[in-house]
Amino acid sequence: MLLVLGLVAALVFVREPARRVESIGTQLLEPVQFGVSGLVDQVEDLATVLQKLGELARQNDQYREEVDRLQAEVVRLQELELENRDLRNLLGLRERSAAGDLLPARLIARDPSPYVRAITIDRGTEDGVHDGMTLITWRGVVGRVARAGPTSSKVLLITDANSSISGRIQSSDSRVTGIIRGRVEGGLLMQHIPQDETLKTGETVITSELGGLVPEGLVVGQIVQVRRKDVEVFQEALIEPASDMKRLERLYVLVAPPLVRDGAR
Repeated sequence: MLLVLGLVAALVFVREPARRVESIGTQLLEPVQFGVSGLVDQVEDLATVLQKLGELARQNDQYREEVDRLQAEVVRLQELELENRDLRNLLGLRERSAAGDLLPARLIARDPSPYVRAITIDRGTEDGVHDGMTLITWRGVVGRVARAGPTSSKVLLITDANSSISGRIQSSDSRVTGIIRGRVEGGLLMQHIPQDETLKTGETVITSELGGLVPEGLVVGQIVQVRRKDVEVFQEALIEPASDMKRLERLYVLVAPPLVRDGAR
C-alpha cells in the first residue's frame, strides 16, 4: 500500500514540472506562431495584389490597343475628309479654269540640287501627260511639266528661278498683270507691274491668259510685300505660294484636250 501511494505521488510531482515546461514552451512559441500566421496572411495578400495587378495590366493593354485602333480610324476619317474637300475644291477649280481633265499624280522624287526646284511625278506620256502641262493641288498651281517620259515626268516648280508665268491680281475692279518668277531665296516675285497701279498685301494672285503657258484662273498665292521705288517704271510684289512646295500631296495634272494643247503651243 505504501508502495502504491509513493508511485502516485511521484507521478504527480513529475507531471507538474512537465506542465510548467509545456506552458513555458507555449508562451515562448506563441509569438512565433502569430508571426508565422501573419507572414502567411501577408504572402496571401501579396499574391492577391499581384494577381490584380496582372489583370489591370492586361486590361490596360486591351484599352491601349483599342485607343490605337480608334486613333487610326480617326486618322483614316480625317484623310477621307481631306480628300473629299480636295475633290470639291478641284471640281470648282476645274469649272472655273475649263482646263481639261484632272489626272491624279504622286510625287516620287525631288531634284537633289539646292539650286533647282523640280520634282518627278509617276505619270508620263502613257497616261496622256505631255511637256508644258500644268501640275496643281486643290490650293493652286504647282508647276509645269518640263520633260515627260513614258511613265514619269519632271516638273519645274513655279518657285524655281527659271520658272516664269503670267499672273494678275484677283479683283473685280483691277486687271493688274505681271510676270511671276521663282526666287532663289524662295517664294515668288511678280514683276513688270506699272507704278500707277495700287497693290495691297493679302491680295490674291491668279494665273493670267497672257502667254498661254498655263490655264487662266489658277490660284498662285497671296501678296506679302509690295516693293516700290519712285525712280523705277515698275513695281514688284513678293508672293507667298498658295501650295506648300515642301509638302506636296494630292497632285493633279491638268490634261488638256489635244486641240487646246496644240493651240497653246
